[in-house]
Amino acid sequence: MRRLALLLTLATFAGFGCDDGDDPAPDMGPAEETFGVAFDATDEGAFLSVWGPREDEIWAVGGQPDAGVVWRFDGADWSAVTHPAGPLLNWVHGAGDVRWIVGNEGRALRRVGEGDFEVVDTGIDAPLWGVFAVSADEAWAVGGEAVDDGNPPDPVLARYQNGAWSRVDLPAVDRDFRALFKVWGSGPNDVYAVGSKGVILHWDGAAWAQQGSGTGEDLISVFGLGSGVGGEVAIVGGRGNGVLARKTADGWDTQVLAGNPGFNGIWMAADGTAWIAGNRGSVVSVAPGTFEVTRHRSDTREVLHGMWGLANGHRVAVGGSLDTAPPYIGVVLETGR
Repeated sequence: MRRLALLLTLATFAGFGCDDGDDPAPDMGPAEETFGVAFDATDEGAFLSVWGPREDEIWAVGGQPDAGVVWRFDGADWSAVTHPAGPLLNWVHGAGDVRWIVGNEGRALRRVGEGDFEVVDTGIDAPLWGVFAVSADEAWAVGGEAVDDGNPPDPVLARYQNGAWSRVDLPAVDRDFRALFKVWGSGPNDVYAVGSKGVILHWDGAAWAQQGSGTGEDLISVFGLGSGVGGEVAIVGGRGNGVLARKTADGWDTQVLAGNPGFNGIWMAADGTAWIAGNRGSVVSVAPGTFEVTRHRSDTREVLHGMWGLANGHRVAVGGSLDTAPPYIGVVLETGR
């Protein structure tokens, strides 16, 4: 039952069985950026996340349902990284000299400095879909069984503090929902978690509270350049058509961007341009503070689930055949290198 739920969840992430509206081919213009193959990831399984603090350290994680994989770009080449064996890995993030990877069955891996990845017990059995390291000593993780597995909904919110993970009670929410998918913050007192059915939660350093999203669509990823006056925070999601939500002084301005398949991953450049990875090989950029979409070329029609970039123009999009039954094939694309 757990394996079936996982497969259904990954298919749901990919918008499987949904009407995706217009079908934009990956080579639809304009093509100010063209994303080409970074390395042959075909036999690695699907990649779900990419992140890195600098050009000689970019991580990509994913795998097959029963076998996670970790790859690293060292500034010149991509190569596989040895790690403790276990199921699919869903997200990677870090702060200071600490790197976190989370995955299915509540799995969490931690790496300090140039040491090896080690398993850290979370006490959680459900998939962990996202992780955000606030500092070397503090992190948040989110998850939950995203597809009905016969059990009551049990969204997961967990905190790493004082050397251990612990579940955190969710605040009152105005709808039933099954999972939180990603978490991001501008600092220890400004953290957002987003999830199914349009749920947005915010941590102010003292308590979590729900914020109105203006949508019932699933929200998959969140990223920003800071909060408050002059800050940029954006959320992406949607199954049939891409959904983009922007933080405003009055709450969230959320729009469905018709003609764009569901959005999965977002990274924002220093000038506020949002780069978004989506279904059917979709890569788009959105001008700062707007909903104006520019489509870019990619070398795939597979689902793209994660996006990352650096100030030097190097951008990476990752994904794979998440809308089909395993074994998955992987895709890692890049531009600007």
